[in-house]
Amino acid sequence: MNESWLDSLAPFATEVHLAAGQVVVWEGLPQDALFIVLHGKLSVSQSVRGELESVLAELGPGASFGELAVFSPGPAAATVTAEERSVLWRVERSGMDGLVGEPDVAWAMLKSLAGKVRMANARLVEAVRWSLESAAVDPGES
Repeated sequence: MNESWLDSLAPFATEVHLAAGQVVVWEGLPQDALFIVLHGKLSVSQSVRGELESVLAELGPGASFGELAVFSPGPAAATVTAEERSVLWRVERSGMDGLVGEPDVAWAMLKSLAGKVRMANARLVEAVRWSLESAAVDPGES
């Protein structure tokens, strides 16, 4: 996060204080805001099967999440939980409408989304590899 981007967001941000263990975003529920971590640590997890969850990422100061919801509101892809007392900025989609036209803001959001797509692709490849190995299939077989 560069300072220019944060300065642009500040007028539209609402400060959110979380206690350790508090969930800020629930997987599968509607999500339409961008969040920026100011202080603390959060975990991002996804249900795998039943109550089994996979931790996708840990977020600290300067990290953001919810970028996709700004462009395409819908159900959250993951659950985000505070691992310790945390302070976030929440920027509603309506507040972001005018900001995405600002080059610094748009560029920062695109870079963040690109990094997350790369991470998701790597996880997908690893999951397919693991699945093939566990099924004792040679990836070169057709």
